[in-house]
Amino acid sequence: MRKSEMFRQRYGRWVLIIGGSDGLGADFARDITRRGLNCVLIARRLPVLEALAADLRAETGMEIRTASIDVAQSDAVDRLAALVDDIDLGLVVFNAGADSSGSTFLGSPLSMWQDIVRRNVNVLTDGLYHFADRFVRQRRGGLLIVGSAAAFGGGARASIYTATKGFGLNLGESLWAELKPHGVDVLTLCFLVGDTPVLRSALARNAIPVEAVGAASTIDLARAALDALPDGPMLNFDEDLAAPNPLTSAAARREHVLEVSAGLEHFYGAPDPARA
Repeated sequence: MRKSEMFRQRYGRWVLIIGGSDGLGADFARDITRRGLNCVLIARRLPVLEALAADLRAETGMEIRTASIDVAQSDAVDRLAALVDDIDLGLVVFNAGADSSGSTFLGSPLSMWQDIVRRNVNVLTDGLYHFADRFVRQRRGGLLIVGSAAAFGGGARASIYTATKGFGLNLGESLWAELKPHGVDVLTLCFLVGDTPVLRSALARNAIPVEAVGAASTIDLARAALDALPDGPMLNFDEDLAAPNPLTSAAARREHVLEVSAGLEHFYGAPDPARA
């Protein structure tokens, strides 16, 4: 059986991409439609979404839906759920929540940090809860969280970003352990730098060429994450570039999650099957 056919069998006919207008989100859409799945693309800039959707329809013949939704808003997940209620949805890609300000914590208004927290914590939590429940009931699905190597530790001028990405990584790893027995795959993609429009804009402010930072191709990032999705719980795209480290090793983190999960189940007892 071809890889694309196996992918369709595992994840159904439709994929929801949150943050799917350009950069990595757009390359997720391109790769997914080439595998024979339809896409629902969500972002704030509807004209950019519609241009990408037109290209994808012409290139692949797949169905594409678009909607302008600001995922920092309190009703974002309700709107997302309504948008995909009538389709055979089997995969959700959470790709919103970048921060390229480089600001110190006190160097920006609290409202800016609160927006990032809403996108990277509140909406991620709400979205994972809704779609995990849906996929568990259908006994099939995948949840792909676009994270960052920033999740591995904090640093000056990246306080809220590193904190929220750490939250997403730990939540994703925990859900991988909980949802795998129900046929639901969970993967968090971590990488150092991706060649995105957001990155290029940030570098341009200081006249730094993108070649100087060793940014990974978003085409390669999307393909690697989709291929690794059944394995979980974390893919460190740049793992081979550094010395072995249990903090950043996908295999070591997987073993840690399994060890912690087994210990907690012994401590708390088996979960109620009706609520698992």
